[in-house]
Amino acid sequence: MLSSRTIFASLIAIWLSAPGARAEKTYSIGTENEADYRAAEILAAPHPEIPAEMHDHCFKSCCIAKFIIDPQGKATVKLISSCGDEQLDQAALKALKQWKFRPATLNGEPVESTRRVKIEFEVE
Repeated sequence: MLSSRTIFASLIAIWLSAPGARAEKTYSIGTENEADYRAAEILAAPHPEIPAEMHDHCFKSCCIAKFIIDPQGKATVKLISSCGDEQLDQAALKALKQWKFRPATLNGEPVESTRRVKIEFEVE
C-alpha cells in the first residue's frame, strides 16, 4: 500500500516543434499546399510506470524522446534527453515503444514524419 506520497509518470504529448526547428526530411510545398499537410496522430499512448523500488524517493525528472514515423504508421523511438536515471529511461522507452500512430499525410498520401515528446516523472 502506498503512503500519502503522490506517484505518477505523465506523458506530455507536447509535440516539441519549436519555431525554426530543423526537420529530418524536407518536402517541397508552397503556401498553396500548406493546408494539405496533416501531422501524425497518436492512436495509443501507454504511460510509463515508475519502478516500485523508486516509490520511496522524492524526485521529479523528465526526458525527451524522438519518434520517426514511417508512411505505414510504424514508429521507431529513441531518447534524445535522459531522465538522469537508467531505470526511468528504460521505463520511458518501454512505454514509448508501445505507442501507435496514424502517419502524417501530404496531399492525402502518407509520408514519414518526426515528432518529439516530453515524459515527466514525479514522486512526492
